[in-house]
Amino acid sequence: MRVTSSMLVNNFMHNLGTNLQKVDKLQTQLAKNSKFAHISDDPIGVLYGRSARYNLHLLEHYNSNLDYGKTWLTKAEDGLTTLNETLVDAYNACIDSATDAKTSEDRKATAQLIGQLREHLLDALNGAVGDRFVYGAYNTTGNVAAGDDAVVPPFTVGEDGHLKFNGIDLVTASSAAKEALMEDVISFEMGPGIDMEITLNGVEVVLFDKDGNNIYNLLDDFYNVMSDDNSTAEDVAEFVKPLQDAQEHILALTSQTGGRMNRIEMLTARYEQDYINYTQMKSDAEDADEAELIMMYEMARVVYEASLKTGASIMQMSLLDFLQ
Repeated sequence: MRVTSSMLVNNFMHNLGTNLQKVDKLQTQLAKNSKFAHISDDPIGVLYGRSARYNLHLLEHYNSNLDYGKTWLTKAEDGLTTLNETLVDAYNACIDSATDAKTSEDRKATAQLIGQLREHLLDALNGAVGDRFVYGAYNTTGNVAAGDDAVVPPFTVGEDGHLKFNGIDLVTASSAAKEALMEDVISFEMGPGIDMEITLNGVEVVLFDKDGNNIYNLLDDFYNVMSDDNSTAEDVAEFVKPLQDAQEHILALTSQTGGRMNRIEMLTARYEQDYINYTQMKSDAEDADEAELIMMYEMARVVYEASLKTGASIMQMSLLDFLQ
């Protein structure tokens, strides 16, 4: 077979291009610290890497919701603690005043304390995280009064002394209306198929018995009795049992909130381990072995340089060199 100079040069150029492509591919992998320069290099690895990235993105979303939910539940739990302490103080005042040894003047003095506890309880019910009301259900921003820029909190007191929730009288509202109000609770997605309530509905917090009585008007009635000159020890003693029931109700809600906090802690710990696992999965699928890659790059570079030297020798030889 006759071999011409052009055939020799063409073969050289083809081989040189092949070697240069290897150098370019390895250099790209080194620059990106990736096992592959193009998707076609390792389609399966690309799929595993994309899957790991997607799962890591979901974990970031869920962790953000967990942190937000933890903040709200912490504030809700603090509010319940304040409500319980307020009811305990009212209960102690009731026990102390439910005796004939106390005069009407003594009860009036205690009534001033009950009045302050009643207002403190209302403040706790309107507790907020920043400018968001914790117990306001979906009305976390409050209402704006007509013609006024002031924000009206979820819990207000009407002229008749009745407690209102988002404008609805909780004393005169029907049982069906109260049950409908309690369905409004903010919940966040904490994981695949995991929706968790991050706070408590205000109506659920204040209603402490099956008759639909609320803790604010309980203290208000207690205040009115203590302020009455004609009230007796028996009249005061009638509030002992309702105050106990109110305390038990608030403690039950506190336990419920604590259970949600524990669940958030467990989910947080699980997601931390999942983050490590998916990060490792992503690294295994995408990250290159730098030591091995550098060695392969140096070998490819040496081969390419050898090709250049060989080509230089081939191209220098021609028929004209021998005709001289």
